[in-house]
Amino acid sequence: MTPRVQQEWRNRVRAEYRSAAITAQVLHWLIAVGADDTLVNTCMRVVRDELDHAQLSHECLLAFGGEGGAELDASMMAEPDRPEGLVASLLDSVLQNFCLGETFAVPLFNRMFEGTTDPDARRVLTRVLQDEAVHRAFGWDALDALLEADEGGVKAFVQARLPHHVKRFQRAYAPEQDGVPLTEQERCCGLMDLRDYREVWVHTYEHDVVRRFARRGISAPAL
Repeated sequence: MTPRVQQEWRNRVRAEYRSAAITAQVLHWLIAVGADDTLVNTCMRVVRDELDHAQLSHECLLAFGGEGGAELDASMMAEPDRPEGLVASLLDSVLQNFCLGETFAVPLFNRMFEGTTDPDARRVLTRVLQDEAVHRAFGWDALDALLEADEGGVKAFVQARLPHHVKRFQRAYAPEQDGVPLTEQERCCGLMDLRDYREVWVHTYEHDVVRRFARRGISAPAL
C-alpha cells in the first residue's frame, strides 16, 4: 500500500484519540457545571465512540501495512483553559469541536465513504458514520443548554469567537491549492482529494452551519 495511505490512516488514529481526549475534557467541564444527565451521558458515549474509532483506524492502518502505533502528542490532548473561566472553556470547546468539527464530519465522511471500496476502510467508515450524527447533535444540544442558562453572554461569546474558528477550519479543509492528486487506489482506501474536502466543507458551512447558528440568533461570518 502507498505511503500516503499509511500516513493518512496513522493521522486518523491520532485524530480519533485526540477527539476522545477532548471530549473527556468536555465531560469533566459538563459535570463541573452541573449539566443535565442526558448531556453528560451522551458525552460519555462520545468518548467511548472516539476510542472505538481510534482502535478501528489502527486496525485499518495495520491492514494497509503500517507498522506499530501512532505516536501521540500529549500537548494536543486538551484544549487550553479560557481566561474567562470554566463555562467559557466549555463553550469554546463545544463550539469548535462539535458545532463546527462534528457538523463538518458527517458530510465529509459520507463523501469519503462513497469513493471507498476497500473492505477494511469501509468497515471503519461505516462505524464512524453510525456515530457522527449523534456527536453532531450532542454539540448543538450542549450549545442550546448553555444558551438557556445565559443567552446574552453565550451569544456574545460565540459571536466573538466564531470568526477565528471558521478561519481555522477553512484553512484546514478548504485550502485554495488542490495538492497532489490521489491515485484511484488511494481513493479506494478511504482518502479524498483536497478539492472534494473544499467542496463539501464550503457547502456544509453555507447550507447547514450558517443556518443552525441563525436559528439561534447568531450570525456566522461569510466566507
